[in-house]
Amino acid sequence: MYEFVTTRPLTAALEASVHRVLDHLVGELSELGLSQAEINALAALRPATPRAVGELVAATGQRPSTLTGVLDRLERKRLVRRRVNSADRRSFTVELTAAGEDAAARVHSVFDALDARVLGDVPSGAAEGFHHVLDALERHTKGRT
Repeated sequence: MYEFVTTRPLTAALEASVHRVLDHLVGELSELGLSQAEINALAALRPATPRAVGELVAATGQRPSTLTGVLDRLERKRLVRRRVNSADRRSFTVELTAAGEDAAARVHSVFDALDARVLGDVPSGAAEGFHHVLDALERHTKGRT
């Protein structure tokens, strides 16, 4: 069951948990042969919903240069395609291919299952409080990459 622990600084606890979650996700999704960053990008994409690269930068928390490399790898694996953004021809949109839709569906399924297990193990309202903490972390770290 849920145990409230305050012996570690919040940032250190979050960083350790993030590493464990990422390792768990890579293990659960090992059949896809994707890196943590590639899984993160696929988690931010939906079928038939192209996203601007800038939107993906914000959604994934990755630096633009890092995301470019991730998208290059996903494109080589034929999971995504980039196209010139019709709304702003200086930028690109990213969309899932048919194979990418299958991979993204598997990623979303694993994310949803983990979310369900975690939410079933914490008190009601804990997720809302956690999101408040994440929002505060965003505000206090924005622009410091």
